[in-house]
Amino acid sequence: MNNHQNKIAHQNIISSLEHVYQLKSIPRSGWLQAAIPDIGVESIAGHSFGMSMLILYLRSNLLSGGVNVERVLHMALIHDMAEAIVGDITPLDRVAISEKYAAESKAFDDIVGCVGQGAYFRELWDEFESGKTLESQVVKRMDKLDMLIQAYFYEKKYGINLDSFWKDMDDLFQDSESESIYNHIRLNRSQTKGNKG
Repeated sequence: MNNHQNKIAHQNIISSLEHVYQLKSIPRSGWLQAAIPDIGVESIAGHSFGMSMLILYLRSNLLSGGVNVERVLHMALIHDMAEAIVGDITPLDRVAISEKYAAESKAFDDIVGCVGQGAYFRELWDEFESGKTLESQVVKRMDKLDMLIQAYFYEKKYGINLDSFWKDMDDLFQDSESESIYNHIRLNRSQTKGNKG
């Protein structure tokens, strides 16, 4: 690659990162909708960081289950990248799944289409969206586990009830690498709520 090609490649990376870095300051909509104070709401990037840390904490369990941990980490980091353009769409926004997918798919291509790793990022995103591989299923579970841990911390911090976030989660974690963590926070949450009552 000559100097001119290097310059263009670097410009494309910076242009892409200009979108991606916005994820550090875009709040997660679900928490705002649940009336968490604005100043305390995690960002989309904070969520991806939390997922990545969970994957590292559970690395031994994942490896023993035949999971490609490096791929899982990469997928966790890029899974919400499109939200830099379309925002964090939640079920309360009542956007059709097909419409949400189309908007996020276009946004994703707009963000990574010109960078050298763009095809790899797109491959990871498509895999995550399909949910068919072992790795994508792990990332989807970490997505929910990070959300529940954050909900658990918010409930403790603000003394509020976030029951809607916990609905129908048991089956997702049954016989998984993270079942014990899920059961721990669910049990402690119940005890905390019971003590407040």
